[in-house]
Amino acid sequence: MECPSCHRSDEVRAVPAVCLGGQRRFQEETGEGDRRIDVREVVPRLADALALTPPPPVTAGRTALGVPLILVSIGTFIGGALGGKWFADAPGAELLFLGWISAFALLGAALLIGTSTRTQRAFRARIAAGRAAAEDVWSRGWCCARCAVVHFGAGPALTLQEFRRAVWGAGGYGELAEVHRVYGTTAAPGY
Repeated sequence: MECPSCHRSDEVRAVPAVCLGGQRRFQEETGEGDRRIDVREVVPRLADALALTPPPPVTAGRTALGVPLILVSIGTFIGGALGGKWFADAPGAELLFLGWISAFALLGAALLIGTSTRTQRAFRARIAAGRAAAEDVWSRGWCCARCAVVHFGAGPALTLQEFRRAVWGAGGYGELAEVHRVYGTTAAPGY
């Protein structure tokens, strides 16, 4: 298969081969005294630019904020229950505000963690619904590592961003190609 841009075929490979060949796992020992083993997965920019699906939305911040709210809720509840004797026959009202703080903290945590989970679940469902159509377009692409362009058979050369838009558009999530743009990806020898 010849590249329509440079008219050579020595660096042209199928898009799935570029993506799968680009992902490598490394295991190395770091440090002299601590003898830790570090396992990393390295995905080159070219393979990342040819990704079949967009990366999942980042929701770790909401979850990370929800966990301390749960701890605040538990702490204020225990403090109020023990200090205010809420479960006695005649509970004291002086520490009742801790019950409200506990309830609002628990509600906030539930909302944050719930929206985070719902966002991730909706994203996975959306990707799964269009993955077959996107994979059909993606698997027919040919990438020239020399020019960093993609083409379909004898068709014209597409930039990596245009290819991403075509693949993700076929899957029904094409607008995410504008959110996750390909910038400055050039091919390096050896991919």
